[in-house]
Amino acid sequence: MIRRSPFLAACASVGLLLTFGIVASSYFPEFYHVFSPSVGGWSTYRITDSTGDTSDLTFAIVSEEKGQYWLELRSVQGGAKAVAAFLIKGDPTEDENVLAVRAQDEGGPAMEINKATLDKLKARGQKAFGGSALPIGPRMGKLEGMPDESLTVAGKSLKCRHIKIVGPNDQSAEVWMSDSVTPFGLVKLVSGPEQVLLTEFGKGAKSSLKGPFTPLEVP
Repeated sequence: MIRRSPFLAACASVGLLLTFGIVASSYFPEFYHVFSPSVGGWSTYRITDSTGDTSDLTFAIVSEEKGQYWLELRSVQGGAKAVAAFLIKGDPTEDENVLAVRAQDEGGPAMEINKATLDKLKARGQKAFGGSALPIGPRMGKLEGMPDESLTVAGKSLKCRHIKIVGPNDQSAEVWMSDSVTPFGLVKLVSGPEQVLLTEFGKGAKSSLKGPFTPLEVP
């Protein structure tokens, strides 16, 4: 399940974020969502893949720069913690929307990878860039409406839109969505043994990465 690339070796925290076997884009775990960023908004999920491996991921919109957002992705898996930030111009699960990456291993230097370096790494192929894996449940397919439900997360009641997605090869998922949750709107997703469960959410997120950031050079 481990996947490494040249820049992940230099930025171990990014590498940890990509080692959990649910990465379908080059940077982010992929599951059904509606991307709706709001500065300060954050949400934490426990994600279980088809093998039973779990990871706790927090997505936080920490700032905005001229219509672009810095999104921090914080991971806890097997006691190991990691954090990376992504400058995005749209849905971060689409690689073309990721303009830069910042990362800092605990006690190590703060690094920044610009778009040109990211593109150079991608040009070397998926194995060099971090690998790929199937998403959690279908991202698209036929949508079937189901009765709305209220779910309680961290003591807060959320009125959720409840839908069923039937994707390719009859893969399906039940999904609960709420506009109160940012940046992805997802409260719960269940697809066979795979799950994405919102465990906490809120506002007031601040960046946990501190500069100055050293540009990462790749030959």
